[in-house]
Amino acid sequence: MPFGNQVFKKPEFKKISDVIWEIPASFKQGMKVPARIYATKKLVDQMDLHVYDQITNVATLPGIQKYAFCMPDGHIPFRFL
Repeated sequence: MPFGNQVFKKPEFKKISDVIWEIPASFKQGMKVPARIYATKKLVDQMDLHVYDQITNVATLPGIQKYAFCMPDGHIPFRFL
């Protein structure tokens, strides 16, 4: 899926538990911490690529500590549709 001038691909997740999935900080340049998604596998698989882009962008913010968190209702704002 194109995002500006780059192509964004679905990340490979590390399964932490049945409802915690982690995207490593090495996934995207500038990520300071891993991104964690709290959801069932079914919900994670149904999330739009924009959700993964958004949560990995959060992981690049100055001052972030430990993890960037995405809850099960993670979605893109309607203005991006």
